[in-house]
Amino acid sequence: MIQVFDVTRVREHFPSLTRPRAPIYLDNPAGTQVARETLEAVSDYLLYDNANHGGVFATGQRSDAMLAEARAAVADFLGARSPDEIAFGANMTTLTFGLSRAIGRTLGAGDEIVVTRLDHDANIAPWLALEEHGAVVRWLDIRAEDCTLDLEALETLVGPRTKLVAVGLASNAVGTVNDVARVARVAHAAGAWVFVDAVHYAPHGPIDVAALDCDFLACSAYKFFGPHVGILWGRYALLDRLPAYKVRPAGDAPPDKFETGTQSHEGIAGTLGALRYLEWLGDELAESPPHSRRERLQIAMQAIRARERDLSRALLEGLQALPGLRIWGITDRERLDARVPTVSFTLAGRSPRQVAEHLARRDIQVWDGNYYALAIMERLGLEEKGGMVRVGAVHYNTHEDIDRLVEAVAARR
Repeated sequence: MIQVFDVTRVREHFPSLTRPRAPIYLDNPAGTQVARETLEAVSDYLLYDNANHGGVFATGQRSDAMLAEARAAVADFLGARSPDEIAFGANMTTLTFGLSRAIGRTLGAGDEIVVTRLDHDANIAPWLALEEHGAVVRWLDIRAEDCTLDLEALETLVGPRTKLVAVGLASNAVGTVNDVARVARVAHAAGAWVFVDAVHYAPHGPIDVAALDCDFLACSAYKFFGPHVGILWGRYALLDRLPAYKVRPAGDAPPDKFETGTQSHEGIAGTLGALRYLEWLGDELAESPPHSRRERLQIAMQAIRARERDLSRALLEGLQALPGLRIWGITDRERLDARVPTVSFTLAGRSPRQVAEHLARRDIQVWDGNYYALAIMERLGLEEKGGMVRVGAVHYNTHEDIDRLVEAVAARR
């Protein structure tokens, strides 16, 4: 049974939420607030264990032990078979460009890649760049009425020349959760690989790369209560055979071959701290002591997913009641499993920037624009109109936050 957690206790783990006159953070899709465990891990690392990789001295050995533990923790978070399938980097975009360049070296003229109009450009531009290798990029469209992928059309796009399908697990623009396992079945039937952008989904629910049956997956720790660190998972056999771009002294085996240069060790320590926070939450909710870190993380993320269904419902009901406001994406309360609590809207008579500024004056933080999801904004005809207003809740947000948001939007005049 999925347990319900005490949001007050959860918020105590986030220093920015407990300071006097704290704003309402509904800008979470661009980066969540960080947990106390994250801050402590970064500080402790820099104070006591700061060293480069491979030293034989005490701080070097402690630093390397932390890196190994962080890699193992991320593997548990994603359901990876081995920590060696986890590579860290500056951010998801940088890692994806690195992987796309490696894959590009294996392509021939006329090989095809499928991207979607629902994705963040970090899961589009790296694949468009492979056109210089002679690759052909094909586009999977969306259903504009609810901003979901037209998966029926996928089978007509994927064929014998398809080498990779790139898809997001959840849309950072409109909150749609995609059926990645279905995408993988179609792609693998044609012998193609599947790359998943899980950046936006990672703070909202459990991830299991085996259940998704993807071949590569990327996410970012700053979206799940950690620092600015990118994460790449890949099937070890694929990472091992791809010709990565690297300096010559770097290791030839995964994950070393994909970790270009010296990493942000303090950022990786903070990533481990963020996962320790989620472990704490899993321990709090477990009916009996869980047996592994993976189980604790799964319990936490399942509880987060359940709570956020209520937040999605509250956002949809509150905003839809306002005259002149249009929500783009899934609004059916019976389909809450198909979205996360990221709700984007336009408001008649006000530009998205005007709405965001109005809310900012009331200490409510939201985003406006395209949030780098350029393709969907162009598809919906909104790019030239300033995009949309994006409201993004996570598990530490409250119903009071949403009530204040709705009241503020209603008082726009």
